[in-house]
Amino acid sequence: MTKPEESVVVLAKHDEHFILINQFRKPINDYTIQLPGGGVNPNEDIKEAAKREFLEETGYQCGTVDHLGTLRPASWISDEITHVFYTNEVLKYVGQALEEHEKIEVRRVKVDEIYSLIEEGTIDDSELCFAILQGILKGYLTV
Repeated sequence: MTKPEESVVVLAKHDEHFILINQFRKPINDYTIQLPGGGVNPNEDIKEAAKREFLEETGYQCGTVDHLGTLRPASWISDEITHVFYTNEVLKYVGQALEEHEKIEVRRVKVDEIYSLIEEGTIDDSELCFAILQGILKGYLTV
């Protein structure tokens, strides 16, 4: 049995905002608001992968990341698992380091607006919705 692909995403709260990304996704031929993240390199610690991907996609360094849970975002087509992390330690901006194929805009969304954006369908990314729910359930966020 082969090991499933692994990815990481980070829900980052800085002051009263979440740091999210608006990224072009070819399968839907559109942009979508989602969590920064990406693949885990062979033998890479998942927490270090989360910090690396957060830095590359947003340009922000972060401190401690806490594991919120593991998600299977598309189990009907893939065995990939996504490790979801939370941080409220956004340290400093050093600039994005995007891969050639990435088209990413950093978005700051007010914490108190995220729930209505999910409710109205403006935010519909499964990993982001899972992270918000787990953040509430684990006491990192309040409604």
